[in-house]
Amino acid sequence: MTKRCICQICTCGRHKCPHNPTNHLSQGDGPCRLTEYTNVYKAHPLGARENFKPNQQPMHGGEFMDKTTQRTDYKPHPLERPFVHKHEDYVKPPGDMENMTSYKQEYKSMHPQHKPLGMKARGNCQLDLRGNQHTNKWDGTRVQAYGQQAAWEPPKSKFEGQTTFQTDYRSKEIGPRHSFKPNEGAKMSDTPFEDRTSHRDAYIQHAMPARFQREREHYKPPQVGFEGLSTQKRDYKGAVGQPTHSFKPEGRAFQSEAPFDDDTTNRVDYKRWPMERPFVHAHDQYQKPAGEMDMNTTHNQTYREMPIERVVAMRPNSMKQASAPFDGTTNYNSDFRKWNGERAQMTKQPAYMPNNAPFEGNSTYKGHYVPQPMQAVHSFRPDNNAFRSDAQFDDHTMYRQDYTPKPIQLCEAAVIDQPTSRFRFSELDTRGHRMYQSTITPLQTQQRSLSQQRLGMSVA
Repeated sequence: MTKRCICQICTCGRHKCPHNPTNHLSQGDGPCRLTEYTNVYKAHPLGARENFKPNQQPMHGGEFMDKTTQRTDYKPHPLERPFVHKHEDYVKPPGDMENMTSYKQEYKSMHPQHKPLGMKARGNCQLDLRGNQHTNKWDGTRVQAYGQQAAWEPPKSKFEGQTTFQTDYRSKEIGPRHSFKPNEGAKMSDTPFEDRTSHRDAYIQHAMPARFQREREHYKPPQVGFEGLSTQKRDYKGAVGQPTHSFKPEGRAFQSEAPFDDDTTNRVDYKRWPMERPFVHAHDQYQKPAGEMDMNTTHNQTYREMPIERVVAMRPNSMKQASAPFDGTTNYNSDFRKWNGERAQMTKQPAYMPNNAPFEGNSTYKGHYVPQPMQAVHSFRPDNNAFRSDAQFDDHTMYRQDYTPKPIQLCEAAVIDQPTSRFRFSELDTRGHRMYQSTITPLQTQQRSLSQQRLGMSVA
């Protein structure tokens, strides 16, 4: 019996051998043969990939060079402390300050009754303004509350019948309105200008002490001469070489003393050849033919002159005028008669005549509309009862009638390791293929396939 691997036994294409080759063999026959990659291409030794991660060790080098252009070119110069102006200390002026102001002199203390609304008046209130040296004592009577008033008493005088508007407001003659426009002339006053202010009256001018003047230091020029050589002038000596020549043309016209050479290629290469008059053929002079000209033509010979007759007019003859009188009778005049058109008169409603019969108390609504017995409205909502039928269920479908059952073949590689499989594991070759050997003869295999087909038809 031949041995076959899982790749050869599988019929659905989903099962393959786990290839784990142990050595490389030459190309074989069958669906599981190896490719030519193992024969043509040589295997190269593969080393471990080099790690590009830097080491965690510090870098060690030679002597550290800390020389920069700043340290080499610029020389250190002595630094001086910048000049800071020192302010003078505050000196308190001698004497005491007079705290009297114009507000303390002009504004006096006010009565408690003149306090704004919302403030409670206090008895025996003594107001003392800041800076005022005397205190006024006011009457400490309690002010009567607004809500507590005396009982009303009727007036004893006779009522005059006039309102306050009639007594207070009198009609006055309206005179011309006074002009508020100021006069054109300036206002002059004979009284001297009062220039006395609280500052002139209250403040006394005191003599201010002389301000301390610090002696300033005079400028002292440096003893060392100024070195005007900079790093630019010292290091950069300029480019070595001649200055770049300007290619710009001069602004004057080109002048030459040589005679003008007017020779051109046309004058030098092309020579002047003698010109001759072109030949002109002279035509022969016209000579009149001998004899006389025959003026007869085919038209004059073929077409003869015919007598012309007057064209007769095709207009019909005019009808003779009838002597009978005109009959103007038409269908419209005979069928449609003329009626006398009178304006329609408006119909007048008869005068209302009350009904003498007593009122029955029955209205048209009560007489015409008769109450009818009400019927309950039928509900159209479907009930929850399922539709039932006593007939036998017809389960015949197009699928069962048209489609024939097909035999279902199971892939033997799916159950190759099960006890019901007809293959038994034999060995594992060097290429990694699992080899199986059949335990059933070909005749048994044919009988088994027929039984599987019958089983599939019965299931369908």
